[in-house]
Amino acid sequence: MSKYRIIDADCHILEPPDIWRNWLPEKFQDKAPKLVKDAEGGDAWQTAVGGDPDPIGLVSTPGMPFDQFRWMGVTYDEARRGCYDGAERLKDMDIDGVDVELLYPPQRTMSHFLGDDDDDFVLAGVEAYNNFLFEEFCAPDSNRLIGLAQISSLGLDAAVDGLRKAKARGAKGIIISNWPSGGESLSRDDDPFWAAAVDEGMPVAVHINIISRRQRTAGRKAAAKKGNVLYDMRTETARAKAIGSMSHVFSMCAGSITQVLFTGVFERFPELQMCWIETGVGWIPHLIEGIDDRYWRNRSWGDLPIKEPPSFYWYRNNAATFITDRSGIELRHKVGVDNMMWSSDYPHHGNDWPYSRKVIDETMGFIAEEERDKIVAGNAARIWNLDD
Repeated sequence: MSKYRIIDADCHILEPPDIWRNWLPEKFQDKAPKLVKDAEGGDAWQTAVGGDPDPIGLVSTPGMPFDQFRWMGVTYDEARRGCYDGAERLKDMDIDGVDVELLYPPQRTMSHFLGDDDDDFVLAGVEAYNNFLFEEFCAPDSNRLIGLAQISSLGLDAAVDGLRKAKARGAKGIIISNWPSGGESLSRDDDPFWAAAVDEGMPVAVHINIISRRQRTAGRKAAAKKGNVLYDMRTETARAKAIGSMSHVFSMCAGSITQVLFTGVFERFPELQMCWIETGVGWIPHLIEGIDDRYWRNRSWGDLPIKEPPSFYWYRNNAATFITDRSGIELRHKVGVDNMMWSSDYPHHGNDWPYSRKVIDETMGFIAEEERDKIVAGNAARIWNLDD
């Protein structure tokens, strides 16, 4: 049994207005994300390459009634301070009954840095965020605010160096947003990174999906060609973007999970722990049933580098988080009771703050107490070594 009652395994941080001015070196300020106004007078983050400004509305007002949520027109004056201030976040956690949060970076902003073609800027942006995370946001209580260090997109040596530096500063784990060696797909070139993760005892998280630096760079250039656009919700373009944000992201990482299970990563590194964040879990039984079937049908001619069916490595080496997933809870024994972790996604608009305890009771009140304790706290505490 963990000493914790509720661990939120996937939370986020809204960038405070002064984050890049305070933490990014002066010589990169011209390329730093800038606060601008959206089409309805709210605050939005504009990257240096142009494109659509990203309103803060849906990541800034937890607790607001659903019929009052709005994408645009929200300023930092209206935003809940717990979204971007660590001391205030602790107060919001107390209100919600949450003991510990695992904190992930705003991927829209990280993509701005990870996809740049200037190596120095990439590293500066990632280090600026990590320094803010550990030295400012988590500083009020680093035992309850658990930051996951972002790894850069600069290739294998930089990834290994970033992992070891994260361990040295006390991080409990890291997040990768691309394959460590920088390839378009997983390869043996990534093995030194997995070896370093095992050596340092650092779980590796993937938030939704893996996108290469090349893909991000292409996206930045496409955005730059569009110029600075202020979306108006009355337009078809704005509605299409909003609808796109509602699309089902939970299985976006299926290809990446399949790669790591089939390519022998966990055969070569049996102590490696990977966590798939904000993916949901209800679809996982179908995935592992399907890939086990492919394994059994193709194992003789395929010369597969694994000795066990893929499901063996899923249950031994992997875990995933969910927010609202009644199907996953019903299928928990096929997902793996030890392989799933509850989360709220605070402060994103899909969260149920301050009613997390109510949601947990309504969705998991019927399952065995031991199982519920693992899903809402014990698994996260074990994986991220929080009871140490």
